[in-house]
Amino acid sequence: MLGILGGLPQPATASTPIPPAFETTGELTSDTGHILLSWEGSRPVTLSLAQRSDLADSRPLYRGSRNAYFLSGLTDGEYFLTLTGADGQQSAPLRLTIAHQSLQQALWLTLIGFLISVAIIAAIVRGARDD
Repeated sequence: MLGILGGLPQPATASTPIPPAFETTGELTSDTGHILLSWEGSRPVTLSLAQRSDLADSRPLYRGSRNAYFLSGLTDGEYFLTLTGADGQQSAPLRLTIAHQSLQQALWLTLIGFLISVAIIAAIVRGARDD
C-alpha cells in the first residue's frame, strides 16, 4: 500500500513553501502608464521591476505583507515584474507592456469635446432667446 501512495504528489506543508505568484498570468498591457498588481498570499514579499527580460537591471519597488501594489508613472516600453518570498523563492516573471495613447489621438478627442461644448452652449443660448 505504501508503494502505491509513494508516487502521488504530496500536499504543500510548512516545510515546502509555495513560491509567491501573481494573480494574473501572461502579459499585462496598459495605455495609461499605471496598473494595479495583485498576488496571492499574505507572507512578506519583495516586488521588483526590470526593463530587461533577463532581470539584470531589477530593482525593488515594494517590500511587505500586502498582496497588491499600484504602479504608476511608467513610460512606454516593456517591463518585467517578479515577486520574491522571504525564503528566496521567486515567481515567474510577469510581462507588462506600456503603450500610452498618442498625442494626436488626445488632441482629436479634445477638439471633439470642444465642438460638442460649443454646440451645447449655442443650443442653450438659442433656446433662451426664443422664450
